[in-house]
Amino acid sequence: MAGHAPANCALCGGEGLHLDAEQDVCPQCSWLRPLYPGYHLDRAVFLWAQDGQAMTRLRGIGPLNSVASSVSDKVGRPWIESTFNGIRLGPRQLPEVWKQGVLAARLLGLPRMPDIYVAGDQMWNTYTFGTDTSSFIVLGTAILNNFKNEELLFMMAREMGHCCAGHALWKTVIRFLTGDDSVHGSLLSGGLLGAISPTKLLQGAAEMPLMAWSRQSDVTADRAGLLALGDEALARRVLLAWSIRSASLLKQINIEEWMKQEDASDDQVTRYSEMATSSQMYTTRRLRLLGQAAREPELMRWSESIQSYRKLLTPPPVLPPARPTAKPAAKPAVKPTQAAPHPPPADALRVVCNKCHAAMRVPFAVLRGKQSLNVRCPQCQTVITLRSKPAAPPAEPAGAPARPVAPPPVAAGEKK
Repeated sequence: MAGHAPANCALCGGEGLHLDAEQDVCPQCSWLRPLYPGYHLDRAVFLWAQDGQAMTRLRGIGPLNSVASSVSDKVGRPWIESTFNGIRLGPRQLPEVWKQGVLAARLLGLPRMPDIYVAGDQMWNTYTFGTDTSSFIVLGTAILNNFKNEELLFMMAREMGHCCAGHALWKTVIRFLTGDDSVHGSLLSGGLLGAISPTKLLQGAAEMPLMAWSRQSDVTADRAGLLALGDEALARRVLLAWSIRSASLLKQINIEEWMKQEDASDDQVTRYSEMATSSQMYTTRRLRLLGQAAREPELMRWSESIQSYRKLLTPPPVLPPARPTAKPAAKPAVKPTQAAPHPPPADALRVVCNKCHAAMRVPFAVLRGKQSLNVRCPQCQTVITLRSKPAAPPAEPAGAPARPVAPPPVAAGEKK
């Protein structure tokens, strides 16, 4: 378990006494503000029983335990920390991601804040390393790109669960004993003990129990994430997206069919394959155990008791940048199946036949300069005589006597 902050810290006094109320982490000694005054969470609440048994067996292997303490305390953290080309998070470095990590650590009751790194060469991997008193976390960039808000909180809480459960020491030992080919092709990637011949026997004897423990430790981490989040459906979705390495692809997958496929393969051979070749438990078994954890009264009682604090302290959701929206197209004045009526041209006069009431258009150019014009109706052949109106008389000056106004001429029609 992560150790307590030193009581003699010159900056915070060891218990955050000198920090502002807005500061949850001491930048000097990493003291972490409790979720609320007096809050304490025993790791036994979320610790998977088989994980505890596996760690007990590891600590019972005398030579392995000696190597573990020596490697982790003296060279483990500095060496592993230097192999990751990562960025350390903080209040001014990816602050939104940092806040999710701080909240996860407070929910899990850690007394000190572990360092968090983001490494581009890790992509989908997550790691927890260090010692029982000083641990740090490495997140791949794909984790941050695919998981946001509560999903990212679940991933953070899993790693904080590793820290709280005392996994950092043995995670470091596994990296030194068995190596990790996913990082760098170096002495470390082949396993430190792989370069020292007298220790090969120790490596062979230790590898199987270490892999067995590693599988159980992931179950503990899943339970820690569930406790912090309190939402089994969301936790299940994150684990599935993580297993196929794509949160977007998960939306297209029929999860029920996938589970049927996995159920059909859950036989003795599959278990042997998991035991012999994998340091991680297969996804289907983890999902089953997650469902069992969601029905454990003690675990869920603790989860329910902290959800109000979680929601109160949750950072505002990170929303994607808004895209400019196109203006909606104007609605047509008429139905699409109808032809819109054409307005009369500005250079034509609209005339209605006195007999059949058919409409006609007479260009003004034909009428220009004429006192009258005969127009034949195209429907009934009636001839209509059009006469121009006389110009309006000029306005009379104010006070002049009114003149009688002659009635305006009208169009006359006759049949030929």
